[in-house]
Amino acid sequence: MNTRILRIELRRSIAPWAMLAILVVAFGFLYSFSGPWTRTPLAWDEHWGLAAQWSRFLLVFLWPIAVGAGAIQGMRDSRSGTAELMTTMPRPGWQRAAKLAGALGGLLVLGYLLVFAAGAVQAVFNDGFFTFGWLPIVVVGVLAMLAGAWLGLGLGRLLPHPLTAPAVAVAALVVMIVAQISGSEGSVISGFVPFRATLLAPAMDVVNDPFTTTSGRMDLGQGVWLAGLAVTGFLLLAVRSARAKALAVVPALVAVAIALPVLPGSTAEAKAVDPRATAMVCDGPVCVPRAMEYELPRLAGPGKEALRLLGTLPDAPVKVTVRDRRLGYDEVPPRAADTVSVDLLDWSVRSLSVPDDVTRALVAGAGTPTCYSLHGVDKSFMDEVTARAITSSWFLGDWKMPSGYWIDEVKNEILQKQDSFRALPAEVQRERIIALRQAGLTCRGNQLDILLGGAR
Repeated sequence: MNTRILRIELRRSIAPWAMLAILVVAFGFLYSFSGPWTRTPLAWDEHWGLAAQWSRFLLVFLWPIAVGAGAIQGMRDSRSGTAELMTTMPRPGWQRAAKLAGALGGLLVLGYLLVFAAGAVQAVFNDGFFTFGWLPIVVVGVLAMLAGAWLGLGLGRLLPHPLTAPAVAVAALVVMIVAQISGSEGSVISGFVPFRATLLAPAMDVVNDPFTTTSGRMDLGQGVWLAGLAVTGFLLLAVRSARAKALAVVPALVAVAIALPVLPGSTAEAKAVDPRATAMVCDGPVCVPRAMEYELPRLAGPGKEALRLLGTLPDAPVKVTVRDRRLGYDEVPPRAADTVSVDLLDWSVRSLSVPDDVTRALVAGAGTPTCYSLHGVDKSFMDEVTARAITSSWFLGDWKMPSGYWIDEVKNEILQKQDSFRALPAEVQRERIIALRQAGLTCRGNQLDILLGGAR
């Protein structure tokens, strides 16, 4: 009998249409728009962890659908004029509510899991990276869908007005967007809402790091809060007296009181390094993190050639290593004399497909990374760009522009400086390349001045 009632609820409720809306919106977004979710190394079908994180990102759109669909369904008795009749039934209200909540919540959860599964299955067929870091992310997402559906059901039952469903859906969307933008580093309203409070919204920010997962504190805090919110929504749907409805908010209040001290207070604390993702896989002296193992064949040959060319210098590097974390916006890349460090999250490097262009990028700066952060682009940065282009040409022996888009002014300046450097005697060129490498390892001095002897 119970199974039959559940099947009836599945047929006569809005649940199947709500699940269809979840799938249409999710897949429409993922396949209709271009963004980091479509591009290596952050694509949603790249590995299991990214599939889970992008599914959670989509909750900014999917959670309002769950809340709105729940509100529409919660007003069913009022719309049909049977609200008073149902209160006279001897069967406890929670039993009937459980069937409705199970039908709507179950199908919405199924829709959410299908979105994640689509990314995970593609990762399997693409020989993508597997990590168990996806599990807590998906579990919290499941709780979020249940909480959204049941909260909507409760609000629809409590406020059976035609404007309730659109109002709660729009309110949920606004809350999700404000929380996401306010919790994002560098946004115009960053800090407008306390970071811990932004984590009460279940949608994740735009994914920008394939090496991290959510921290245990974040998962636990969000799980407690969403579970309490789901209980409150179910009680608003099930209870009948005004006093019981007033007490229904207690689980949500208790949950938020527990969750806020547990939730991390900063973006750094909200993330945790996935040790499996950052474990190194090597081909001789060229190593990449396991999460980017697919890049090793492309990098191995050019990396070994770059080490051979750099080996003519004193104290030359002996290995090429792909960086296993994303640098902060104001962070200068770390450096070591024995290592050529590669950042494959940098589009200018990741987009190189010709082996000679990859080698050219690795020997730029005589094997040292840039001395500037993303925030530090100015005249001295452009001097460094010119100096790095000159060193690449010196090592490869072909004096041409590096790959990329260059405006005519910059291109002409680089070619002019190259000609000035080429006019120097060979032994002077080598001495200045060695001096530039030391400057690149210490980030002291203007590298272009070092190459040209200050004559510019």
